[in-house]
Amino acid sequence: MWKKTFRKDVNLEIYYHKGHEYNLERMMDGIKASLEYNSENFSPYQHKQVRIIEFPKTGGSFAQSFPNTIPFSESIGFIADVNKEDEGVDYPFSVTVHELAHQWWAHQVIGADVLGATMLSESLSEYVSLKVLEHKAGKNEMRKFLKKSLDNYLTRRTFERKREKPLMYNDGQGYIHYQKGSLVLYALSDYIGEDKLNGALKEYVDKVKFQSPPYTTSIEMVDYIRKVVPDSLEYTIKDMFETIT
Repeated sequence: MWKKTFRKDVNLEIYYHKGHEYNLERMMDGIKASLEYNSENFSPYQHKQVRIIEFPKTGGSFAQSFPNTIPFSESIGFIADVNKEDEGVDYPFSVTVHELAHQWWAHQVIGADVLGATMLSESLSEYVSLKVLEHKAGKNEMRKFLKKSLDNYLTRRTFERKREKPLMYNDGQGYIHYQKGSLVLYALSDYIGEDKLNGALKEYVDKVKFQSPPYTTSIEMVDYIRKVVPDSLEYTIKDMFETIT
């Protein structure tokens, strides 16, 4: 049960195969941390429960976020052998934080089916994961993860078959909306301050959550961020979102 900043209780549930208890505590901590961060910074959680459901690795190594329910592969959660020295991050925890963040970024804020839509879902969910990790482990520990994200972005862009696009106009390209997107938003929180960036995002969520068509776009979201960026840092909007720098 979770109710730290809520007017209602939220049931927390993990369904798993007997014997696969290795990372249950990490995953439950991830649920609580993501609920707390997103609720305090953006908007209330919309459901009465959070459910994580294990599925076998023959179905793939991924997790996915449906309304109040997260299917989660055994290979990256339930039977994962986490070595933080090698991986650089507690990934059963961080994946849980990311997937639950989609209850806001994809389920409350629904992007139109246009270029840049995945910045509203994947980039922002990964940003939440980074900030939660930072608060848990400190900035020094984050350098491992950030370096890995930067290396992945720079490596994978060399194999681009279509054309690399700026973040806010990306064409569903994973290395852009995951790696570059999270790095950009994390960097921006350093430039202008986490509270100021999250305040702009909260105002944006208040405006667009649960809307009917026409849905919001990355252009609208960046306009909300632009309002809190001082003139001396206006160049960061162009460099980070609108162009490839």
